[in-house]
Amino acid sequence: MQVEQQPTQTFRRNPFEIIGECFSIYGRHFRKLFLIALIIQVPLAVMEFALADSLPAVEDFQALMVTIAGDSQAGLSLADEELSELPEPLSGGEISGLLTTMVVYLIVNLILQTFLVGVFTHSVAMQYLTNRIDVGMSYRRAWWRVLTLLLIGLMYFCILTLMVAGFALFIVPGLVILALVIYWSAAPQVVVMEGYKPFSAMTRSFSLVRSNWLRTFATYLLILLVVFGLSVLLLLPLAGLAMATESLGFLARFLEALGNMLVSAIIAPLPGIASVLVYLNLKARNEDYDLNALSEQMGFTPPGSTTA
Repeated sequence: MQVEQQPTQTFRRNPFEIIGECFSIYGRHFRKLFLIALIIQVPLAVMEFALADSLPAVEDFQALMVTIAGDSQAGLSLADEELSELPEPLSGGEISGLLTTMVVYLIVNLILQTFLVGVFTHSVAMQYLTNRIDVGMSYRRAWWRVLTLLLIGLMYFCILTLMVAGFALFIVPGLVILALVIYWSAAPQVVVMEGYKPFSAMTRSFSLVRSNWLRTFATYLLILLVVFGLSVLLLLPLAGLAMATESLGFLARFLEALGNMLVSAIIAPLPGIASVLVYLNLKARNEDYDLNALSEQMGFTPPGSTTA
């Protein structure tokens, strides 16, 4: 005898429960999730390796600050010997090249990461329905909305740029834009799951988050802290390896890029899964969304369910 499932509250969780469920899914499907992330991290690693000499290092930022400060030492409270150790100011062409490389890299990175969130959206949804993840199917589902996800990624870049500028100029504009970032955070999931276009996806995300902003912010802050801690733990050995192989030149750069790629592929599923769980939680709180509703939306009937 088949019994109809009643998962009414399946996706309704507080921030700590979302983090716990995130690690549960991550542990059960680690290999598939790692592979999904690795497919995106490989081109990013190749791009980073190719641009290694162009991407800004610490010395570049120091030189940029010296350039912004100007030749006068009035704004620098440093001793003469400390001032002599600062890098030479950058020329106009060097500043332009530095900023252009940074912007291009960040745009490509953000677009690919937004697309990756779209892939994780389908993966997490299907693992609830089938208890498995199909890497190819998840990528095909996200590719179905690739142009929209690309535009969402570009919009995120513009928003984050405004947020950084807002904090740099004055704290209030930065906080306002941070609030909008949280309101629009569910846009990739809305695109993949509900088929919205870019601007309507932002509006839809805003309506989902509107009455749950603090809960959503707390969840993202929590996962950010978790990801930061894990990243530090995983990157510390790589830092030691980089110091030990510094004299090897090209090989050292290759090993560093390879290590960063693997760490990124290990870490990336966690915020990706968490963002999908946030979306499902918002749907559950706003629309009484459950596993039956998810299966209907995905066009899938879970085993054990009955039809009228």
